[in-house]
Amino acid sequence: MRQGSGFAGYMGAPLRALALAGLALLGPPLLVVIFVGAHAGLPSPAFFVEHGRRLPALARRLAARWGGVEIASPYRPAPPPPVCDPDGWYRDGDALFRSAFLPAYLARLRWVARDPATARDLLWMMLNPLIGGVLAGLAPALIGGGLVAVWFHRPAGVAATLLGFALGPRLLRLHARWTRVLLAPSSRRVPGRVAAAVGAGIRVGSRAGARLCMSLVLSGVAMVFAVAQVVAIGLLPRRLWPEAVSSSRRFVSWRRAKIGEWTGVRIAEPYRPEPPMPGPEPDGSYRLRWGPVGTVHRTRGAVVRARRFGWMVRDGASWRDLAWLLLDAPICAVLFAGPALLVVGGLAGLCWLWSWTSALGLLTGLTWSPDDLLYAAVPALSGIPSPVFGLLAAALGMGVAPAMLRCHALLSRSLLGPARAALLTSRVDTLTSSRDQIRDVQAAELRRIERDLHDGAQARWVAVGMTLGAAEGLIDQDPEAAKAMIAGAKDMSMTALVELRELIRGVHPPVLADRGLADAVRTLAMDAPLDAEVRVHLPGRVAAPIEAAVYFAVSELLTNASKHAAASSVLVELRHADGVLTVTVADNGRGGAVAGREGGLHGIRRRLDGFDGVLTLSSPPGGPTVATLEIPCALSSPRTPTSSGKGSPTF
Repeated sequence: MRQGSGFAGYMGAPLRALALAGLALLGPPLLVVIFVGAHAGLPSPAFFVEHGRRLPALARRLAARWGGVEIASPYRPAPPPPVCDPDGWYRDGDALFRSAFLPAYLARLRWVARDPATARDLLWMMLNPLIGGVLAGLAPALIGGGLVAVWFHRPAGVAATLLGFALGPRLLRLHARWTRVLLAPSSRRVPGRVAAAVGAGIRVGSRAGARLCMSLVLSGVAMVFAVAQVVAIGLLPRRLWPEAVSSSRRFVSWRRAKIGEWTGVRIAEPYRPEPPMPGPEPDGSYRLRWGPVGTVHRTRGAVVRARRFGWMVRDGASWRDLAWLLLDAPICAVLFAGPALLVVGGLAGLCWLWSWTSALGLLTGLTWSPDDLLYAAVPALSGIPSPVFGLLAAALGMGVAPAMLRCHALLSRSLLGPARAALLTSRVDTLTSSRDQIRDVQAAELRRIERDLHDGAQARWVAVGMTLGAAEGLIDQDPEAAKAMIAGAKDMSMTALVELRELIRGVHPPVLADRGLADAVRTLAMDAPLDAEVRVHLPGRVAAPIEAAVYFAVSELLTNASKHAAASSVLVELRHADGVLTVTVADNGRGGAVAGREGGLHGIRRRLDGFDGVLTLSSPPGGPTVATLEIPCALSSPRTPTSSGKGSPTF
């Protein structure tokens, strides 16, 4: 595109620059509207972002046309409308919906949230008044100030006016180049180490600053829930307090999850399971913990309320939640008030349109500047422009925000996490459940071995005995037939022996006893129908039951990678550190694996439960799939080579 040239170009450039400066002034108000509307949630956060793109799109077109710089549109194509399945359902990933509203809502939300151009548009709205607005408004300001100055000092006024007309086209081109920096598609050039480190620091700091300000607001919401509980206890504790606690638990659970997501400090759920509903007595009444006073209820609704009330009163987590709700506001005020003030005040100072007030002073005669408010509040900062002070203050607030968030998370974990007694109770319940599962698995395994022996090897050995008996009767009458029957019996005995070996391998692979876990996993990798790499960092041997559990778990994961994930390569890594055996199996398949209540992954979890192990699965659609097994255990010294020549595995 070519900008206007000649006399018309110089005369029209100030008007065009004035229009671009006006668009720059519309950026911050639109940013506020998008922020408030997106957090309102209706009709959709994507609605406000999508319609807010009209201002950057208009600025992009005008800057490209008037500045002579090509600026392409950076937006990703909009998602297509959801398509109804033949059975009448609308699909969004693994979720099914009866109407097209929710799938379309989620698709457009992901579209604007994952498009890098969205963040660039919002950053342009915030910075453009300070940079693009100054570039575009300088020429009109010189012309306007020059026309006013003509009445007082004609040579200076004429010079300023002519300079404004002369700089107009060049400033338009500079403004177009600045617009291209943020509003054009991002280049794929890999940034340098310094630029990448600075960008990462800015992202981490800005994210932490936003979360810190949000936590400060959420502490006020926590105080509302705390007041609601106190009022419910004072008015109708049996009827109102359980409802208030249920609402508070949903909020506290959400905050517990957000604290873990924002800071990495994981806080486990401390709540006891709800007790079962008692059955009715012969007379139709319901009895709860019969005592000297008696707790007999005539209706089901009454016993439900009483049971919930007793359950929540006896659960110490209810009172710990209430204490956290009451204390969160003062704790956040102490930890977050200073950094939040630096972040918000710094960004406000950064966005002061001090240059505009100075330029308008030439036209209106006003000499007041937003900097005057800063200097009146802090006289020591006299002479420092408010954008510079705002940038430093915001950087300081964002720099300390991660540490303050982590400190708040640690304090919250002391109240929101499970108490030691609750942890022991949960541990006992988990061990009891895993013991029952292991007992069931062992019983099922014994039945399988019995069935395999009965239907396989035992039947073949019976057939061998019958064949040999028949050959014994024919050996004098028909030696050739007897020889043939004996050869058949020999073949059947070999087949039975192979079946026995396979059965023994399924119970406990011999390679585990002979070579250890490392070589057993390497054997699995060599037999797998895909490119498998094994990395082992084990300075010793683990217990035999754990070796067997890990061996069969890796075998199942390799089978899933080749059979279900359609992977072409897989990496298996075994390491032991801090008393934990960690096994990682990563493949490059199509992903989407889910550990449901049935299937091989559920079987792996049942195996690990007996050793207090954990299976963590990460398998987004499209891959890769990473399965991590963690089992607490100790290592023994490596086995030494035996006289048979079978050396110990190389670790």
